[in-house]
Amino acid sequence: MLRAITREVDRLTEITEEYLRLARMPQPQLQPEDLDEVIGSVLDFSRPELDQANVVVERRLGASGARAMIDEGQVRQVFLNLIRNSREAMPEGGRLVVESHANGAESVEVIFRDTGRGMTEEVRRRIFEPFFTTKQGGTGLGLAVARQILQAHGAALDCESTPNAGTTFRIRLPRAARLL
Repeated sequence: MLRAITREVDRLTEITEEYLRLARMPQPQLQPEDLDEVIGSVLDFSRPELDQANVVVERRLGASGARAMIDEGQVRQVFLNLIRNSREAMPEGGRLVVESHANGAESVEVIFRDTGRGMTEEVRRRIFEPFFTTKQGGTGLGLAVARQILQAHGAALDCESTPNAGTTFRIRLPRAARLL
């Protein structure tokens, strides 16, 4: 009984620490960065985890050197969260397509599309709520933090999902002005 209580206290401590990180999110230090390089780096970092889970990654990075105004460390955290969510949604393996493209002169769009379990409309409507989770042992903070990070960047994060057909996350980041 004492061990069970200790485990529960440890779990609650972890949730509290996650909540405090959410509440104290630092202001992003925006710099013009090549999004394709950042995405490629995160995918390379995640490759062993994805390979082990039998997730095939298809890169469609076509932003053609489009630079976005981002805090690279914070945006990497968002990308890692979306990749891990996709992997977890495909327990038997599947396909993850990661796309990027310039969206006119104003923004760059990054898309993460998986062939996972997908979500019901009710779940999809709630995924950005802090502490909402469908995962055993999840904190429900990953997507809430991701959205908060992107909002601080002046960016948008949207989700489309169909049960048993997969999920698509779409990010629109402000494009960096071209240097003369």
